[in-house]
Amino acid sequence: MTMLAASTNGVQSTDSDKAVSETKFFMDEGTANPETNAPADLAARIASGEQAAEEELVQTYGRRVYAIATARTRDREIARDLTQDILLAVIKAARADQIREASKLEAFIQGTAKNLINNYFRTQKRRSETGLEAVNQPTLDSVLESEAAERRRLVQQELQRCSQLDQQILLFSLVDGHSLAEVAKRLSMSHDAVRARKSRLVRKMTEKFGSVSRR
Repeated sequence: MTMLAASTNGVQSTDSDKAVSETKFFMDEGTANPETNAPADLAARIASGEQAAEEELVQTYGRRVYAIATARTRDREIARDLTQDILLAVIKAARADQIREASKLEAFIQGTAKNLINNYFRTQKRRSETGLEAVNQPTLDSVLESEAAERRRLVQQELQRCSQLDQQILLFSLVDGHSLAEVAKRLSMSHDAVRARKSRLVRKMTEKFGSVSRR
């Protein structure tokens, strides 16, 4: 299996970013070119703008890079994409004559492969951590809403323990908004008795769950 140029024109011989981004490679059956020149000569030919040298580099090293990427990621599609990125990076560096020791082209390719594959794993790790943070860190609004719901549940439980008369006093005064005089009239009780019972109930609720209206 070797790497071949996806376009019919192969790898363009310009070092512009646009040309690099448009260059595509894919995996296909085949063997490395047995007549490939020495690494230093290959790098020099690419630097001089020879398109055939770029294709030669792809055919010679593409299979090895793909094998490394596959072994590291254990995913052929991801390895295929990484192989493209690695070879493009190497060709771009060679075009710009940035490979300091051309005789060590293979070491340069291996180093580029290692760096890009490690970058891939770091990116995946950051995405995973970001996803966990989004799940594990609720917003302030959701926290406040949850606390309010819990308080309501506890208040309801406490009210169920009260007598029916006490529940009516709180319902009429706190929920329906009636004055104590109106509550007393509805329940046929004295104003002072209603006020005393409500004050006792409100004080009890306040001590347990926070402020409750005293009107």
